[in-house]
Amino acid sequence: MTEFRHMMEASLMPGDVDPLLSCLDSQPTVSIRQHALKAAGELFPGTDTVPWCPLGRYLDERPVFTLDPRFHAGAYYVQEASGMSLWQLGPYLDNITSPRVLDACAAPGGKSTLLLDLMHGEGLLVSNEVIRTRVPILAENLAKWGYANVVVTQNDPADFGKLPEYFDVVVADVPCSGEGLFRKDPDTRKTWSPGLVALCVARQRRILSDLWSSLRRGGLFLYSSCTLNRMEDEEQIDWIRDHLGARLLLGPQKYLPHRVRGEGFFMALLEKNGPREAGVKKILPAPDGKKGWTPYRVPERAPVHLEGSYSWSMKGQMLKAFPRESHREMEALGSMLHVFHSGIAIATKKGDDWVPWADLALATDLKKDAYPVVVIDREQALAFLSKNPLVLPQGTEKGYLLLIYNGLPLGFVKNLGKRSNNLHPVSRRIHLSIQ
Repeated sequence: MTEFRHMMEASLMPGDVDPLLSCLDSQPTVSIRQHALKAAGELFPGTDTVPWCPLGRYLDERPVFTLDPRFHAGAYYVQEASGMSLWQLGPYLDNITSPRVLDACAAPGGKSTLLLDLMHGEGLLVSNEVIRTRVPILAENLAKWGYANVVVTQNDPADFGKLPEYFDVVVADVPCSGEGLFRKDPDTRKTWSPGLVALCVARQRRILSDLWSSLRRGGLFLYSSCTLNRMEDEEQIDWIRDHLGARLLLGPQKYLPHRVRGEGFFMALLEKNGPREAGVKKILPAPDGKKGWTPYRVPERAPVHLEGSYSWSMKGQMLKAFPRESHREMEALGSMLHVFHSGIAIATKKGDDWVPWADLALATDLKKDAYPVVVIDREQALAFLSKNPLVLPQGTEKGYLLLIYNGLPLGFVKNLGKRSNNLHPVSRRIHLSIQ
């Protein structure tokens, strides 16, 4: 790693190089971020709080998260502590009415779930991932988080040029050489080279240029990376300011693993140059080309079991819920981008029956009396998540039942009396042994 040492000597203060290199051979930290609404109290009592994120917690050891039903219920997200520094965006978001936010490089979902908590269910988040194979896990993690004001897309950054000055905030956690992950993922050391750094710099500038036009004047651009060299970090911020036109609001901040309890990370917040006319938001044309917008009528006997202001839509046989304030824009985005998922999947229609979908159970606004509930223990919860049949106590009410584990809705079964149908999606089935 001689070349890496030389690059760090050119990027860091002299006293940081040797401690950093020594630290890279130590054990990485383990951390989670609790859901702002679902996590009641401390999920892991006695753990330390991440200093820059009040919902972040350090764990003393790494449990098998797959075998924790609370993880599948969306009570917490397993996220590297340094990446939680985006929590500092909160006060800026609070000053924007119904913010439109783009998470441009979103999979697997850590920053998007954090942004949703900061947005408090208001506004609209477009969570984008370029690599098609990573989009399903992104959509699954956002479904677990339970907010309706999100659209999951699979688009190249250049595609957002169709939306000039549309977003109030753009977050770009850019693909990078991964130096900040050398401790957490030793295999990244094998692929690192100065040539890779140069390649990443060029790719990052292409992404930044492609995204820039979609950000409104006066909008916020949050740049981050999990690398440590100056070319991909500080020099990229200088390039944004000089070539794209912005002023620095926050940072740059560099998180070094020998100085903080976390992995290597870099971030800075900028404001795009130019005044913005107060109160003006670009409105996309209706997808059908007609003026105005009329929400769909709720189908008869449909299970509209959400609190709050929602409108509804049928996508094939699937009933979906959307925040009323942003439904029109979410539908319009579907005509301009490759949308993988949006809103909350509520139920599928089968003949005269409405079969509740898993995402309804995970929704933050699920009505408490939506379905009869059955409280289950850990063994039963893991059997459900493994998509095994559950044997319910004799006398349990028949029909669709909501399973509750540790106070958290987990999913649905249909009790037929002597047996029950497990409605957990096959794609989310866990395969680890539960012994």
